[in-house]
Amino acid sequence: MIRRYIFPILLVSWAMVIFFFSSQTYEEQSITPFLAKFNTPYWYDKLNGISFMYGGVEVSAQTAGVNGFLEFFLRKGAHLIIFFVFGLLTYRVWSRFVKNPVLSFSGALLCVLFYASADELHQKLTGGRTPLWQDVMLDTFGGLLVIFFSLFWYRWRRRQ
Repeated sequence: MIRRYIFPILLVSWAMVIFFFSSQTYEEQSITPFLAKFNTPYWYDKLNGISFMYGGVEVSAQTAGVNGFLEFFLRKGAHLIIFFVFGLLTYRVWSRFVKNPVLSFSGALLCVLFYASADELHQKLTGGRTPLWQDVMLDTFGGLLVIFFSLFWYRWRRRQ
């Protein structure tokens, strides 16, 4: 009996973890003091020429500092990983209760998109956070990666 509900329980738990981290301000989550311990001219030389726009703001070592620039990539990587896991759990729940793989894929993807959007809305209501539609797309892409992989894995296993 518990085996049937392990993935729904894990999904709700993971959603609570995401909600908890979204409740924190940027300052509470900042790892720039930690990164400052490893700040060397080596990093500045390597990152000096990299510059791009994200959310209407230039992201570079010149504008954010080396620590802020590295933190940007770590934070966006965390978005991908967190929603990769969320997508996996969501797909497992859908595929457990809906036997049609296309419906499971679609339902899981819509759930990931909805929760990513709700997460950014929650950040808007939290002080010191900036909600970005680019983060919604990044989160959804993280979930989409694992949902695609799971769908292909499912089809490959059925042919075996």
